[in-house]
Amino acid sequence: MTLSARNWAWDVNRFNLGNKLVRDLKPGEKLTLLAIAESENAEYGYAFPSYDYLAQMTCQSVRTIQTHVKTLEHNNAFKIEKRKSRKGKWLNNVYVLNVPETYRAKDPEWQRYQDGWSEARSA
Repeated sequence: MTLSARNWAWDVNRFNLGNKLVRDLKPGEKLTLLAIAESENAEYGYAFPSYDYLAQMTCQSVRTIQTHVKTLEHNNAFKIEKRKSRKGKWLNNVYVLNVPETYRAKDPEWQRYQDGWSEARSA
């Protein structure tokens, strides 16, 4: 869990649909976003909870989670990267959250890992 992702998820209340159109998040969408944000790993820089885990954590069905995830991705809350194992089995999705830098800059754990990655890359 990262503080920046959690704080950002709490602050997200609307989708900007372009052309000055705005839509409020539905309660289930908000809860799903919070659960994904809560699962973000600062060391890796992304979250990878399963649909089953999200359903259990939010008291929603897997199908409802899938619908909310699709809506959240479509509205740029995060980017999904699908993964397969070497044997071809599908693994959990990777969620790369679109947390603004203003939130990241206030998160010491995020900064510590990102600074560590920068130093490791330049060595």
